[in-house]
Amino acid sequence: MFKPGKRVAATLSAVAIAGTAGLVAVAPAAHAGTVNPYLSCDASLLGKLEGNQSFTMSLTPETGGAPNTVKAMLDAGVNPIKPPSTYKNIGFVGHYTFGVSGGGADIKMDTTKFVGDIGPTQGIDPPAFEQDITLPAAAPGSTIDLTLKSFVFDVYVPSTAEKPLVNATCTVKSDNGVIASYKVADAPGETTLATTPGEVKPGGAVTVSGTNWPAGTPKLELCDSTGAGCDESKVTGPLTVGEDGALSGTATIGAGVADGAYQLKVTVGDKSKTSNVSVKAETPSNQRKIALDPNHGPVGSKVTVTGEGFTPNTQLFVVQTNAAQQPDVPSMQSPTTDAAGKFSVEVTVAKDDITLIAASEDTEGKLSAGAPFTVDGTNPPAGQLKQDVSATIAAGALTISQENGAIKLSDVTLNGTEQAMTGKLNTVTVKDFRAGNTGWTLTGAMTDFSNGTGGTISADKFTWTPKVATDEGSPSTAVAGSTGPIGKNGATLASAANAESTGGTFKADADLSLAVPAYQAIGNYSATLTLSIS
Repeated sequence: MFKPGKRVAATLSAVAIAGTAGLVAVAPAAHAGTVNPYLSCDASLLGKLEGNQSFTMSLTPETGGAPNTVKAMLDAGVNPIKPPSTYKNIGFVGHYTFGVSGGGADIKMDTTKFVGDIGPTQGIDPPAFEQDITLPAAAPGSTIDLTLKSFVFDVYVPSTAEKPLVNATCTVKSDNGVIASYKVADAPGETTLATTPGEVKPGGAVTVSGTNWPAGTPKLELCDSTGAGCDESKVTGPLTVGEDGALSGTATIGAGVADGAYQLKVTVGDKSKTSNVSVKAETPSNQRKIALDPNHGPVGSKVTVTGEGFTPNTQLFVVQTNAAQQPDVPSMQSPTTDAAGKFSVEVTVAKDDITLIAASEDTEGKLSAGAPFTVDGTNPPAGQLKQDVSATIAAGALTISQENGAIKLSDVTLNGTEQAMTGKLNTVTVKDFRAGNTGWTLTGAMTDFSNGTGGTISADKFTWTPKVATDEGSPSTAVAGSTGPIGKNGATLASAANAESTGGTFKADADLSLAVPAYQAIGNYSATLTLSIS
């Protein structure tokens, strides 16, 4: 057996400044980092030995969450320091220590034993090796840097020896740098949900979109206007979530869903969001109409009433009424429509206060049509005069107005973190003087922010928290839209549902916030918010 003396052992310890080694060679990964530090090694009896040696490291993956376990590949270059004599079949095991940026604990990497020859003209060129290492916790968006600090090499003579004969410690003196970096993934953004259009008929579909959703199969539910009473059977998909977390698809409202205000609820994993949806059935236009011949005359006049557009083969109620809509029941006629929905019947004007003759398919007068009739020759008693007073109330309009057209958000100064510019929406006044039973939806749509020199902030970064107040005496009650991004596709600021009686005055506003990335290009940014009502 070969038994080296102290001089040989000291000479062998000098070679311990060689780099890492392993039993399996590995091809360098893409984006590997390389350093060539100047080393100082304690080589036992040979004293201090110094020189440069290159090291290459790559991490797989190079980005992700933290803490995280990644695969590190380390490859040391050829050892520039060589012993004065030649030795064959020498065993080596290396132990490497890397510093971690941000004050994290050092990371250790250990090779398996490998065998090599060394001599005056033959330095050690160890193969690359891989090892799983654990990176510490770090802030989202930050970078974890690894730097070589030192390494110790055990020398086995012969290579089959169970224990090392000598070892050497090498420390980095200069010419060092970051050998590998790991990018910590940005924190996930807020989950968003938007639906368009804001109003849909039973059996109709809305387009669903959203951002920052987890992977999984979306669950759809239709809830009441307060978010309660959610029912999967009232709405169907399909919806999907892409690899980028984007939610997309359509949601079809059940054909039997009644008119009213609802919330569409989407759930994926532990994330749930709702968006306001108004359901309103199409109101068919009233095709019913009647004609009177003649349309005026004294009490006792015979009037032929003809009509069309009614339900075929249906019994009608033809009645005379006064200005207070009080019917004269004794004079009522009950004709039946033909197969084309037409009819003709003769009535006798019964009273001098008759102002209208109407035909209806029901006793409530909802499926009806009427025509005015004027009673001629009505003479009031002596000493009295009679004047018929009439007036028309016409429907008004659905309008919106605002106090000011400009919004100034708070300024920010870059500090390396994401910040928010905040402000308030100028109050928008909704006036609904149409009279009837139709509600309304007030929506907003955003453009991207631009500084005019290439800097942009996506419209999805601009969010609002809607608020709405209903003026006293208004028949309708308005509800605020959902908190979230406005986006280019738009979002609801406020809405009022269909009801038996609608209308009123409402004031809508919102708290605004623009998320500014940590290293956004500076400048004066502007964008346009477009408000629409329907």
